[in-house]
Amino acid sequence: MQEYIYNNEVYKIIDAVSIQGLDFVIVKNSSNILSYMKLTHLNSRTVFTPLDKLIEVLKDYNNEKIFNIKKILDYFITSINKLIKKNRINEYNTKVIVRDFQIFIKDNYSIIYNKISMKELKKIDIFLNRYKHKSFISKFCNIYGLILLISIIGVGLFTNNLINWISEGKETKNIVKDLIVDTQIEEKEAFDKEEITEILDDTNEEETDIDKYSYDYWTYSNMTIMSVDFSELLNQNPDTVGWIYVNNTKINYPVVQSGDNSYYLNHSFKKTYSESGWIFADFRSNLNNLEKNTVLYGHGRIDYTMFGSLDETLKNSWYTNPENQIIKLSTPSKNMLWQVISVYTIPSESYYLTHTFENDESYQNFLNIITSRSIYNFNVGVDASDHILTLSTCLDNNGNRVVLHAKLIKTEDR
Repeated sequence: MQEYIYNNEVYKIIDAVSIQGLDFVIVKNSSNILSYMKLTHLNSRTVFTPLDKLIEVLKDYNNEKIFNIKKILDYFITSINKLIKKNRINEYNTKVIVRDFQIFIKDNYSIIYNKISMKELKKIDIFLNRYKHKSFISKFCNIYGLILLISIIGVGLFTNNLINWISEGKETKNIVKDLIVDTQIEEKEAFDKEEITEILDDTNEEETDIDKYSYDYWTYSNMTIMSVDFSELLNQNPDTVGWIYVNNTKINYPVVQSGDNSYYLNHSFKKTYSESGWIFADFRSNLNNLEKNTVLYGHGRIDYTMFGSLDETLKNSWYTNPENQIIKLSTPSKNMLWQVISVYTIPSESYYLTHTFENDESYQNFLNIITSRSIYNFNVGVDASDHILTLSTCLDNNGNRVVLHAKLIKTEDR
């Protein structure tokens, strides 16, 4: 994250916004308090100035446009700081919020030469609502209201649904446990020294002697590639197309695929009805003949089954550990390792699920966008020759998603 110093304080730049031809950066200080600065390019230098200074210079001109821009930014910054302080918005998600705010401004404040009322500013609250986690009190009130409603229509129905949910969770865990026991999974050495050197060179911006990577080198030298015997799995379910493992999560499952993206939303590996669903590949993906972007889905269950533990990848302790940054995927025809390049949360969209691209330029643009969204810079080189694996799940009931992208770094035919 880029930094600059202003009045002896260090600011980290979150992202930039542009309003009516004026550019600003949203920044945070060492206390994680957000603010904004006017961005000016002057004689090949970048200058950051508080908007108050600009208003002071222009006060004799009664420039309503500048005052209105200040109102919008002041309201946005004040609101988001309050929400961060109350833990209603995740701090790591502010970059996505700022980028979406840029679009929101264009849609809602296209003409700002007239006075902006408080009612119009309240649109910002509506915008921020989509990113808010419910407070404990709000959750409590919602739960209380739900319990009250359920009690009216019948405690018996609620109890029955609860029992079914718990029962499905237990059944899912039992299925997984049996599959792991019944499936022969072999782990073998993944990389030789030359491959490790290439990976480390691709992960670091500057070329450095391999000895300086002693910890990372040790990590990769002990990395194993997974090879799964699919004979029993295919006997139980011919839709089986792979097995995925994500280190330090609960994700260790066979992957299935049907002719659409709905069947395994509510069917288990055994093809019995289940709200837990299963881990499945997008019907457009081909795990034998890889597209540019291969996509896997799974429900974000609160009992951590399916992709319920994918949100572990959003934690600093997970994504900064090199041992976690390699995803293992085995199919009946290939064994593969994928290196994580991006993790983030985002409101529901279809862009990151794009499978095919018109040309290399279009694909490279896609790669640039998904890596720029990441809450952590993995410093992994990626270009139009790479293949990408995408894992996607729900984060909450508001339609937000947890997304992980990784690029293929090792494949062996079986």
